[in-house]
Amino acid sequence: MGRESESQKRLIAAIERLNIHDHLCLVYETQEQEFSTVIPFMRVGLERGERCVYIADDNTVAAIRDAMKDGGIDVDSAVKSGALLIITKRDAYLKEGHFEPELMINFLKESVALAKKDGFSALRATGEMTWAIGESSGMEKLLEYEAKLNYILPKYDISAICQYNRNRFKPEIILEIIRTHPLVICDSTVCKNFYYVPPDEYLKPNQVNAEVERLLKNMVEREAMEIQRNEHLRELEVFFKANVGREERIMELKDEIVALREEVEILREELKKK
Repeated sequence: MGRESESQKRLIAAIERLNIHDHLCLVYETQEQEFSTVIPFMRVGLERGERCVYIADDNTVAAIRDAMKDGGIDVDSAVKSGALLIITKRDAYLKEGHFEPELMINFLKESVALAKKDGFSALRATGEMTWAIGESSGMEKLLEYEAKLNYILPKYDISAICQYNRNRFKPEIILEIIRTHPLVICDSTVCKNFYYVPPDEYLKPNQVNAEVERLLKNMVEREAMEIQRNEHLRELEVFFKANVGREERIMELKDEIVALREEVEILREELKKK
């Protein structure tokens, strides 16, 4: 293993903070960006006693095994124990010769049940998604699948990273992929996705109308939050001017400002989840 950069260290730390049930997409442009994310994701899962499944497409199984070995994974031992499965699109997404969202969802349900039966704590999966470009069913079923995963993963002990090569997918598809993932990894950064659209809304026939309603509601709520914050800051400013020269009161004011900023951040995070 080579020396890790600071950005890679931060990425690995973020991967270690991920939870079972997390649904992420990785948007990458090079194999280095791809493997620097998904190999640590697999390694952390193995260290935690999870069954890890890598679904190959663009990369050969041999290339993935080599990358895992370079990333500190004892591949032979992990495969022998059943902790690591490196399979292809024909074993998963295209198992029946074509892609159907419900078939793949059933595959994941059966896989996590088998993992639990075999003594593993959870299922951790990552898949290379470029197979979808050549699918005759088009992208609609892929997007339906990605949205429906947000119903399934919270109910089952599964975490997943869906890998999307930005050079292979059209920008409008990448945009929809971003909208269907609560967490996005790009540029060695795990991001909470405030562009995420919940499945109840995304899968509605009148999706656009629902999104307009959500955006307007969020704007009104954010504006109300800003007004409340500014009013509080004005009150603190008046208090500060009235207490200039009183060191003890100034320190109290400082604590109030810090607390206010924390409250604002909490409110912002709550709004992002809506």
